[in-house]
Amino acid sequence: MTSKLLNVALHVDENMAFGVSRDENIPTPGDGELLIETRFSGANPADIKHATHLGIYPTRLGYDFFGKVLEAPPGSSFKVGDNVAGYTPTGVGRPAKYGTHQSYLVCPENMAYSVPENLPPDHAACLTVVAMTAADALYNLFKFPLPGDSTSSSSGSTPRPLLIWGASTSVGICAVQFAKASGVFPILVSASPGRHALLSELGATHCFDYKSPSVIEDIQIVLQNYQFDGVPYAFDAVGSLSGLGSAQMVASCSSKDAILVSVVVQKDPRFVMPLATTNEDVTLKIANIPHPIVIPARKEDHQRAWSALQWAVEHYGSRFRLVSVEVFQGRAKDALEELKVLADKGRGFGKLALMHPLV
Repeated sequence: MTSKLLNVALHVDENMAFGVSRDENIPTPGDGELLIETRFSGANPADIKHATHLGIYPTRLGYDFFGKVLEAPPGSSFKVGDNVAGYTPTGVGRPAKYGTHQSYLVCPENMAYSVPENLPPDHAACLTVVAMTAADALYNLFKFPLPGDSTSSSSGSTPRPLLIWGASTSVGICAVQFAKASGVFPILVSASPGRHALLSELGATHCFDYKSPSVIEDIQIVLQNYQFDGVPYAFDAVGSLSGLGSAQMVASCSSKDAILVSVVVQKDPRFVMPLATTNEDVTLKIANIPHPIVIPARKEDHQRAWSALQWAVEHYGSRFRLVSVEVFQGRAKDALEELKVLADKGRGFGKLALMHPLV
């Protein structure tokens, strides 16, 4: 007699209460979808915040993953046994099958990719969301050339300053490396001084201490050396909203017609927000807005960002990397607490991967 499969999952219920479930309900893939046995799932603040801030509940938690294909649709480019990574859809009404913090998950095959040997499984599980967010900012909102484009190697000859505030965040780390690969110059970054050597190694040309009382003046002096009154491209990779927020600091360094991007929705209407998932419409419920809002799909933009992600995967370990990935192995209830801490306080540096099965 064969034992039945057990699906251990982290979830949020209809009352927005977070918990752990253990059952034999293995998700069922639809047309064009893969059934995947989860080996690692990547933790993101969105795992919790999408429920508490954007009305995405009830559902199972998680977006990033690495795992093994158990079922593939007819004619798929994937086959049973393939090692794959990727991410899953978001939005109000999100089916539980798309949660990645569970033993078995479902993923649309166009949101997954085969994992090469140069990309470690735990890193693969943490890569897609942050890389796609950074890629949407650089290649769709700023419209920089993709890595490998004929213009990438020569674009550094004409200064086009880019400021990345909070460059040691995971999205910031990805943005610095994409910018270097695309020939963006100069690349100005803010971070704590202890991260400056790393960021210079990854491609930053000028590093600033974000806590320095003269940081804005210091950035403006460098910009003036390049004949710019303000930075034309500015990316707030922190998204802080309390006190003198990161977006306000970014705006203070920017030119009047600058393109301003922040990883969270800002009150300042000059800022736009990048999205990791632009392949389909996304419905959200935002506080103080009486009705759900729909963010329309940008399918061409998705393909452009996906091309950048595939470049990162191909060159992982040589020209692109996540600099720190910690692996959690243990009890599901403890993993859930890790997600709550991440959403509340952040990690400051590096990524967290949950090893499955959780116990």
